[in-house]
Amino acid sequence: EWGDGNVHACQYFCRSGGTICTGFQGERTGGYNWVWDWEGKESSTTGDTIGMLLNLDEGTLIVYKNNRHLGVMKDGLSGSYCWHAGVGQDGDTVTISKARIPTMAPSSPN
Repeated sequence: EWGDGNVHACQYFCRSGGTICTGFQGERTGGYNWVWDWEGKESSTTGDTIGMLLNLDEGTLIVYKNNRHLGVMKDGLSGSYCWHAGVGQDGDTVTISKARIPTMAPSSPN
């Protein structure tokens, strides 16, 4: 635990590139804050690799796609935080692992 923030989980939606964050306290729709537009938002498909970097010093959650920096999905984070992953279709897979931060500069989607 670090700080006393009220957002404790964020989810990235591969199909749309949108996100949902929650502090589990009932803010907005059923306790969730839907964010459909964030700088760098980009969808992904089968075969793409999505990376997420939780920077505890900056309080940010940064998203990478295929080692390419997409952007800051959420900022202002502090306090308890949990990781989770889900799949939407049979045959989808998820791997959570520690990895090096990609060194590629941010770029525009094709």
